[in-house]
Amino acid sequence: MARSGGNAERDGAPLRPREDFFIAERPGYLLHKAGLLLLEDVEKALEAVGMRSRYFFVLASLAGGPELSQQDLSRLLNLDPTTVVTVIDEMEGNQHVERRRNPADRRRYNLILTDAGRAALAAVDSVVTEVETAFFGTLDDDEREVMRGMLDRMLAGRWPASVCSD
Repeated sequence: MARSGGNAERDGAPLRPREDFFIAERPGYLLHKAGLLLLEDVEKALEAVGMRSRYFFVLASLAGGPELSQQDLSRLLNLDPTTVVTVIDEMEGNQHVERRRNPADRRRYNLILTDAGRAALAAVDSVVTEVETAFFGTLDDDEREVMRGMLDRMLAGRWPASVCSD
């Protein structure tokens, strides 16, 4: 993913959009643009170590508390269910994930991160952390925490039930 148009700078200082460029006043657009640029940076860094962001996001999603199904991951990561199946098949082939029947619903499989999957996640987690640190580098620690808190409030009630507490 290449950034189109390059980075606008004058004398080494980053430029901001003109006042009559109205879309730059829309918080939704700014959030969308920031997310795309961060994902682009993450993709580039992960590609250098032989991984894609989808693979990383699945590893990271499965490393936490709840056991998730392919359907849960599809909803959580906003991925087409067939894409999730393809990623899980690849991960299973790499012995990073195993499918186990859900005891409450025999039609579903829970996805379990293996020790090899945890090792793969540990190997690339620092890569993503470096990218995020650089991306959010213009914000101090307090500003990053305020932003995380605002995003947490905005996303409340919009998570799949499978990742929420009772």
